[in-house]
Amino acid sequence: MSDPLVTLLPDVVIEPLIARWYAWSHLISPATAALNTTYQHIPLLQSFVASPDVHAVACQTPSLRGGPFVDLPNSEVGAVQSLIKDTQLNQASLIAFGESLRDAFRFILKNADGFSLEKHYQSLPDPVKGYVELFYTLGGFPDLRVIEPMLYRSDLNRSPHQTAMVYRAKGDQRSFAFSTPRMPRADAFELNAPFASDIYDFLAQLRFKPQPWSVVLERLQVKAQDIELVRSLVTDTQSPVTVHQHHPGQTRWRYFGHACVLVESAHGKSVLVDPLIAYETDPALKRFVLSDLPESIDYVVLTHNHADHVLIETLLALRYRIDTIVVPASGGGLADPSLKLMLESIGFKKVVELGPLGSIEVADLKLTALPFLGEHGDLDIRSKAAWHVQAGQHSLLFAADSNNLEPRMYDMLRAMFGRIDTLFIGMECLGAPFSWTYGPLLPVAVDRKKDQSRRLNGSDFQRGLEVVKSLGCQSVYVYAMGAEPWLQFITSIDPDPNTAPVVNAKQLVEQCQAMGLISERLYGHAEVVL
Repeated sequence: MSDPLVTLLPDVVIEPLIARWYAWSHLISPATAALNTTYQHIPLLQSFVASPDVHAVACQTPSLRGGPFVDLPNSEVGAVQSLIKDTQLNQASLIAFGESLRDAFRFILKNADGFSLEKHYQSLPDPVKGYVELFYTLGGFPDLRVIEPMLYRSDLNRSPHQTAMVYRAKGDQRSFAFSTPRMPRADAFELNAPFASDIYDFLAQLRFKPQPWSVVLERLQVKAQDIELVRSLVTDTQSPVTVHQHHPGQTRWRYFGHACVLVESAHGKSVLVDPLIAYETDPALKRFVLSDLPESIDYVVLTHNHADHVLIETLLALRYRIDTIVVPASGGGLADPSLKLMLESIGFKKVVELGPLGSIEVADLKLTALPFLGEHGDLDIRSKAAWHVQAGQHSLLFAADSNNLEPRMYDMLRAMFGRIDTLFIGMECLGAPFSWTYGPLLPVAVDRKKDQSRRLNGSDFQRGLEVVKSLGCQSVYVYAMGAEPWLQFITSIDPDPNTAPVVNAKQLVEQCQAMGLISERLYGHAEVVL
């Protein structure tokens, strides 16, 4: 009986799930997972069961793109009802914690009167006792924080809910990640393994390193009825793998789409910013893919804890290649869970936190976390950094969705770090209301007008131009626009060229070019040798 060597087909998606929802950081961090499960997932599913036709119409309406609508056919109503029951049964302790956490928050907001908070601990709901601290801000406002490391060591950190669906992509289209659960399907293999398992590293390497078919079946614990399905995901035709080439003596950057950029220094050191890598699915739009990355990545840096910048799917695909992940230090608030704790919980061994102006260095590569203002709805969120990358003589700044709320800050940074050669800056100047991401965490509903005011905004043309002038940039690239088709299931960005972000991006590029600077709005892929 033959036992051929096989590799994973290049268009195979390994989609990480938590209790059948697309995995993102707030579903891994226990406190935010509890609140999202209780106050977003269950109500959303119940709404779908009650009115599936309403959800169907909304999902076909462009103006409602990215809204709270389940993109499933009416035939799935029964399956969704079962999912609700399974969630309420299997995640009962998580739901109880979420309910108690919101009750505790409401209690302290109502009852704290400026006097000592000591007496209020005894009145907190039992599920949160020992896991929360009550405090006043210096302005005298009551607040609550969770003791997050303890939650990760509690029963609330339940990795058995972590699974994956493995299937072949059909183009770049997927249902919106945050409103549609991933139901079982005939063409997808269900991988029941927590994210910390090395099976994800095995699958990631199987894209490039052939393994005997028998080993694949054994490692994946494939049942007899799934053998043909798994066989459709691999090939025994060994295509030559393109070996990533480093060019000694040259500093190079490659744009992989959205906010993902690889920088390689002249000495061969590498840093990958906000990894989000496309699959090999659509030859009509050229893209860099996993095989265009070096076999070993010295550093991965994450700018902030939003799902389009911290993509668990890509991070798991790269885990075996990554030496160190560098993340901005969190402030410990409920809306600001620790990226370090989250990544360590899913199997990353070397995670370094840096606060503002903290740095890390190897050979001719130095990374520094610069302050990052805005884009978080005015919440007290500190796990965000614009990354200054010094590669030999070349300085690059990845400002992501930073909003230039105070231009003087960039003048000060210029005095501290000198001129920035190359700036990467987003133009998401009309982001979603802050409740789009943080709504389930709020103790009380926010006024609609205030919600519309406190948006997840980056800089607009004028503010971006001030950054360029303050930092003395020679090259300016607009990125992180959410436009590539392979991340629409995360961003749901309107591709209309007349939207405010696209118009502002065009204005910035044209003005920079008029000033004699190199400037471009990045899309799809790009490569520059400095």
